[in-house]
Amino acid sequence: MEVHHHPQLDHKPKAWKEYVLEGLMIFLAVTMGFFAETIREGISDGAKGREYIRSFVQDLKHDTANFSALTAFDQNKMIALNNLSPCFDTIEKNNKSVSCLLPIMEKSASNKVVNFTDGTMQQLKNAGGFRLLNEVDKDSIVAFDHAVRAFQNFESTMFQQRQDIVRDVYVKLINFKAEPMLHPGAAKTVATAIPLFYSNDKSLINEYFNDLTLYRRVINYQLGAVQRFKKRETGLIRYFENKYNLVNVRE
Repeated sequence: MEVHHHPQLDHKPKAWKEYVLEGLMIFLAVTMGFFAETIREGISDGAKGREYIRSFVQDLKHDTANFSALTAFDQNKMIALNNLSPCFDTIEKNNKSVSCLLPIMEKSASNKVVNFTDGTMQQLKNAGGFRLLNEVDKDSIVAFDHAVRAFQNFESTMFQQRQDIVRDVYVKLINFKAEPMLHPGAAKTVATAIPLFYSNDKSLINEYFNDLTLYRRVINYQLGAVQRFKKRETGLIRYFENKYNLVNVRE
C-alpha cells in the first residue's frame, strides 16, 4: 500500500503590523460603505423633499385660482347687504315696499366655503414627509396649515351658524306663494301682486334685519380672510419657486 506523505506547511505568524493593516482596511471599507449609503439616502430624501415642495406649490396655485371666483361671489353679496339700513327704513314706513329686500334675500340664501387643496399637506402629515424638509420650509408650511385649520373652524361654526339663523327667520317671515320670486332669475314684478311677508310682525322683520347685519359681518370677514390667504399663498409660491428654481413647474 502506497502511502503519500503531505509536506508540512510552514505557518509563520503574521507581523502585528499586518493585523493592524487588515483591521484598518476592514474598518475603512465598512465606514466608506456607511458614508456612501448615508449620502445615497440623503440624495434620495432631498429629491423626495423637493417633490413635496413642488406638489405643495401646485396645490397653492390651484387655491389662488379658485379664490378669484369666491371673492367675486362675496363681493356681489356685500353690495346687496350694504343696502340693509336704507332698505329697513323703507320697509318700516311701508311694509309693502319690499323691492329693496329682494336682492338682499337672494344674495343671503346661500354661501360658499373655501375648499383648500390639501392633498400634499395630508401626505406630509400621514407619510412622514415633514422629516424630508428643512426646518425653515417645514415651519412655513406648518404655520400655513395652522392658519387654514383655524379659518376652517370659523367657517364650520360661526359662519355656518349665521347662515342657518338667517334661513330660519326667512322661512318664518316669507309668504309661501311669494317665495318663488326670490329665486335667481325670477320675475320680481310679482312682488306687487303677492305680499312678500306672511306676517306683518314688526319684531320679526326687525329680527331678520338684525340677523342679516350679523351675517354681513361674517361675510365681510370671510372676504377679507380669502384676500389675505391669496396674498399669503402667492408669497409662498414665490418663495419656493425662487428657492428651488420651480419657475418651470407645469400647471
